[in-house]
Amino acid sequence: MTIKKASLLTLLISSFIFYSCKKATTIGLDLDADAALNSLVAYDSTLFTQLVKEDSISTNYQNLNPLGFFTDPVFGKTEANIAAALTLPGNTGLTFDKSAVLDSAILVLPFAGFYGDSLNTTYKVQVQQLSENLYEDGNVPLYYNTKKWSHNSNIIGSASFKANIKDSSITIQNIRVGKPDTLKRVPAQLRIKLNVATMSNLFLKADSATLSTNNRFNDYFKGLYLTIDKAATSNNGGLFLFNTTTNAATVDFFYKETKNTKIDTLQKSFPLAGNQGLVASEIKWDYTGTAVASQIGKPITEQYEQLYIKGFSGTKVKITFPNIKNLKLLGTQVLVNRAQLIIKVIEGTQTPYTPLPLLKAYKLDIANRPQLLPDENPNDPRNLGPGYIGGLFNKNNNEYVFNITGYIQDLLKNKTDYGTYITAINYANNQRSNASTLKRAIVGGGSGNYKMKLKVFYTNQK
Repeated sequence: MTIKKASLLTLLISSFIFYSCKKATTIGLDLDADAALNSLVAYDSTLFTQLVKEDSISTNYQNLNPLGFFTDPVFGKTEANIAAALTLPGNTGLTFDKSAVLDSAILVLPFAGFYGDSLNTTYKVQVQQLSENLYEDGNVPLYYNTKKWSHNSNIIGSASFKANIKDSSITIQNIRVGKPDTLKRVPAQLRIKLNVATMSNLFLKADSATLSTNNRFNDYFKGLYLTIDKAATSNNGGLFLFNTTTNAATVDFFYKETKNTKIDTLQKSFPLAGNQGLVASEIKWDYTGTAVASQIGKPITEQYEQLYIKGFSGTKVKITFPNIKNLKLLGTQVLVNRAQLIIKVIEGTQTPYTPLPLLKAYKLDIANRPQLLPDENPNDPRNLGPGYIGGLFNKNNNEYVFNITGYIQDLLKNKTDYGTYITAINYANNQRSNASTLKRAIVGGGSGNYKMKLKVFYTNQK
């Protein structure tokens, strides 16, 4: 059924395409049944979009930390290194017996995710000693991805491996004091052998005062610095996520002690404790010569058919709605029942690297601070609960859909738009931390066959 409007009105709102809606979906405002049955739909296909470089992100006080080197043919080269302090077993002091002889020291990093080439690339991780402390006056501050961590040049451990993170578990030796050792199954993990002589001198020969508290211990042993050897990385490489929480990621010492002529094998585990801020990621991104580089910094009036959204302190998209006020011309008293922002993924870009599973929307306030949209703000009565705002990637429709009814209502009430953004970062509680967001997405921009659209369900209350 065609909606009939006066010719002058049609000219004024030419940026909208109109449809009738037989069955109304009235979410966002309270409408009576008769009004709901008369709900109409308008598409605004004139959105201005702009690719913007993300700010730096905090990378510690997290459960997951990235490590890797990935050459993306579209987005360029991304490198992620890890700086990690160790904590004492049980956060209490300890002393190794003078008879202790180290058999091995293993850095254990449980796999938590991967993005990149899992079939053809062989990865080589290298471990060095940090030469600076993550502690500052006994406290652990926030560290951002731009920080360059100082470390010694000597390599004290390395391992070559494939991205076999789908292996559900592996079998390792289970050391039992005073009992025969057994085997046990553990989650898929990267196990890196550290130099026995170096670790024996640093740990087994340390005095009791050095091993009495975490602060004293970290003044003595700053921690570990992990990198992927770029020269030894074949093909495009990839990015790994590791679980660095307390007791998940550890440095395990296997050693023997002799007491009364009896030799026993023992184990001590020094946790990494990323959730306590003691693991940070150093993230570098080189997009020189890419399509991304050609768009960043261009004015918002210059529109592109494709936009490039990247996690890892990558890129975000700024959106403006230049024709939003034209909705008021659809009737004498227009009520917005639902508003959806539809973002299409460019066909053919879903492989071999899958799009971001979730995008987030936020706005800036007058002080340029990120704020949740009213549709997601728990303090706004229009918030309909967690997840309602959407943003999940729909594989069937190849798109992201955001329910932003409250926000569009505010713009129609002439509230100032200080900036609306789509990003891979979760800005909940103003925390800029998305170091665990490995993926990227290539989406439609302000022009072309896949351009972004605003879909509005409205009612004309007369």
